[in-house]
Amino acid sequence: MQHETIVIVGGGPVGLVTALTLAKANKRVTLLDSKLDSFNPDGRVLALSYASYIQIENLGVIVGDFVTAIDKVHISHNGLGISNINARDVNLAHLGYTIKYIDLVKALYKKIREYPQIKLQKALVNDVLTNDSYATISYSQSDANNPDKLLTADLVILAEGGLVKQKNTKYKMHDYAQQAIVVKLKTHKPHDNIAYERFELDGPMVLLPSEDNYILVWALSNRLVQDLSNKDILLTKIVDLAFMKRFGTIELVSDISIFPLKLQVAQNRVLNRVVLIGNSSQTVHPISAQGLNLGLRDVRDLCEIVMHIDDFSLGVDIINTYNHKRRLDVGFVSNFTHVLAKFLDHQSPLMSLTRSLGLITLSNCKYLQNKLSRSLIFGV
Repeated sequence: MQHETIVIVGGGPVGLVTALTLAKANKRVTLLDSKLDSFNPDGRVLALSYASYIQIENLGVIVGDFVTAIDKVHISHNGLGISNINARDVNLAHLGYTIKYIDLVKALYKKIREYPQIKLQKALVNDVLTNDSYATISYSQSDANNPDKLLTADLVILAEGGLVKQKNTKYKMHDYAQQAIVVKLKTHKPHDNIAYERFELDGPMVLLPSEDNYILVWALSNRLVQDLSNKDILLTKIVDLAFMKRFGTIELVSDISIFPLKLQVAQNRVLNRVVLIGNSSQTVHPISAQGLNLGLRDVRDLCEIVMHIDDFSLGVDIINTYNHKRRLDVGFVSNFTHVLAKFLDHQSPLMSLTRSLGLITLSNCKYLQNKLSRSLIFGV
């Protein structure tokens, strides 16, 4: 039976950054993914905090030509109160960046090929079992007629969601009864590197600058999503919003993508010889665009522990400290986005007043504003 020291399951950005970080520390890793090197452009755009961008650049991954900077975040709602967060207020060159998923993944794979310590293996992982001595991975490959194969490892890092994670840990879960509509907008007025978070009557929305356009992520009730899945109807709904008048003429320049919104946070991120990071550990509401950044901070904290373990038969217990290390940061971000999503989109007069007071306070208390901004950029 094939045995590896460290196996990473998942070839998305979080899994790839994990592989590169450990390889840079001279660790040998095997990365399993069912769609290895399959670059299918799907229009996804990711938000990177300034800290996440630096984390990737420090690995020698060149993404500067593919990113769009975010220098200001404008936060408002359908009522009184506006808050603006600027990069200069937190002493940073930029608050963050957007990048196409396909561009980031291609750049990461390009760098991975420079490391002989990283073995790439195309495989669909079906199950992971553990005991005190090792973890056993059951996986299948492209030929459906072949039986499942087995691979053992000293440590398995699950970097992607799926059935494997559901069977091995308990999750704090909440269904928002919402779906996110994601679409690219072309506006008459340039974005000037400003991102927007807006609490509209129908649901919270985020506008992210991406190249010369905006990416709109609008969280709506399941009922409204059905009504707005047609491009012409959606465009009419968007241009009718008073908030959108500031952008001038608006066009939809992509297909509409729709995905359900749920909170899912692992209560224990370490399961014997299996560690959960990224989407396997948590999925949060997209209102503050924190999902990938949380996953990359998972990578940072886990790799700081793993890179100092030479003998996993002796050092595997040290990995348990990862669960404690991530609890505060993940708890803060998941609860923060949960409050924004679940409570601040309510339309009662009392909640509207609460939103107004909150935004006015945030705008006038720079210490509080900067503290919140840096916590979302660098983690808690």
